[in-house]
Amino acid sequence: MKKIFLFAAAAALLTACSSEELSNSEVAQQNNAETPVAFSIYTPRSVTRAGQPETITTASLKTGDHKAGFGVFGYFTDNGTYSETSTPNFMYNQQVKWNDGESAWMYEPVKYWPNEYGNSAVSDDVDRVTFFAYAPWTPVSPATGIPTAGVTEDERNITAMTKNTATGDPIIKYVVDPDGITSVDLLWGVYAGQTQYHTAWGTAEATVQPAMPFIDLLKPNAPETTPYTDWTGNPLTAPTTDNKVRFNLCHALAKLLVTIDYFDDSNGGGTYGTTGALEASKETKIWIREIKIGGFMMKGALNLNSTATREVDPDGTANNGDEYLIGVPNWKAYDGVSDLEYEETTFKDGRKDGREGAIDGENSSEKFLGLNPTLIQSTEYKLNTPDDGKFEDTWFNDNKGVTVLTQPLFGAWDKTNKKWIANTTAKPIFVIPMDKPIDISIVYDVETYNPKLAGKLSDNLTPGKSVENKIFKTSAEIFKTTNPVNMEAGKYYELRLHLGMTSVKVDAAVTDWTDTNGLANLPANQ
Repeated sequence: MKKIFLFAAAAALLTACSSEELSNSEVAQQNNAETPVAFSIYTPRSVTRAGQPETITTASLKTGDHKAGFGVFGYFTDNGTYSETSTPNFMYNQQVKWNDGESAWMYEPVKYWPNEYGNSAVSDDVDRVTFFAYAPWTPVSPATGIPTAGVTEDERNITAMTKNTATGDPIIKYVVDPDGITSVDLLWGVYAGQTQYHTAWGTAEATVQPAMPFIDLLKPNAPETTPYTDWTGNPLTAPTTDNKVRFNLCHALAKLLVTIDYFDDSNGGGTYGTTGALEASKETKIWIREIKIGGFMMKGALNLNSTATREVDPDGTANNGDEYLIGVPNWKAYDGVSDLEYEETTFKDGRKDGREGAIDGENSSEKFLGLNPTLIQSTEYKLNTPDDGKFEDTWFNDNKGVTVLTQPLFGAWDKTNKKWIANTTAKPIFVIPMDKPIDISIVYDVETYNPKLAGKLSDNLTPGKSVENKIFKTSAEIFKTTNPVNMEAGKYYELRLHLGMTSVKVDAAVTDWTDTNGLANLPANQ
């Protein structure tokens, strides 16, 4: 078992190597030298649009909100190849952080490429190592894969990952956070080039395909001499001076913003932002009961071993040389094994009993998929009796309901008080895209207090008339296109819902969250 001894000997050198050795040394040129594994992250140009808050960028990974960096899983398969029985025995959730003083992405303890094949090696085995990456790095307990910050599975964002003894592909479990302030971007790593990348050791060779993970890499025998390019056709930074595992971190999520306001359709027309009949009559309210939106899911598991790519054609002209490949996120069901079965995502307030918004409402939907509490009838109407007796008793509700002021659809979960609170600012959230049409169905009530009626409003107490409205809009209607618009990773969608007494109008916009190819703004290591 000499090969095991040789690998262990290389690992033993960790105690004698400083962080400066990793950041300053070039990849070794000679066979059987102890070569540290080095990483870089790359995108060919600055592509993140301005004005898109909370997305992961180079600055946020280095020194900003996501300065914890990115995480790497490494699989050493000895003379074999990566398979479903492989374990992350080389690196497990390894944190890689930017060191400003060294101007390099660094980690510790330093790991070295296996050394068994070459002119003076004892073994003829061809060692292979496989790497997967994600961001933002999240600390977890290796034995359980549960975040050490105390996040539980019924909470938000990154909730778990595969443990260090798990076999097969690394999995990141994710639950969408409907609070735009705390919603977290999620990225996974693929090869940054648009041409095949080769690593060779002796006569053996490993090839990485464009926009695919780094599987079965061999130790670099010398710096790469075959030029490899990004999607623009330009060579990647310094391809002949280093052999870093250069990740392109791609967005696995889509960004979504949904807002709601009232428009006056009382005269058959409709003007956004005007008071009209709703504001003129303080005794009329519009309450949201349920909204279904197609195109995305709220819960899933990202398999870091993506197996598919998608061709992007910037100008729509086939085969004219500007096409390029991007990675497609490999989303699975929350168990990390089954396929993610698609269904439209439902936001609702639960039962019409005056307790809407309670966490024990219908199917406990409010706990996970609640609406902004200001949009729903979450408090009872109150009786107001004037002291002077000159006017009739009136009923009123402190909640706003839908108003001419634009309000976000999503609410925020107050962990301390265990209830939904209203978002004060309309911010987008990150959702799991399913490449399905973005359709919308809305159920809402127009309620008017009237003490002369025997009927009751939705609280079963206040006298008046409640009229339920159900509206459905197809993707083609929303985006005014002949073909449905599907939700894709790396894009930003904004849906503006305008509710009237009897009708609904929808404005929509979809913009490239990142200019063209859905990649984070993560330039090459300086």
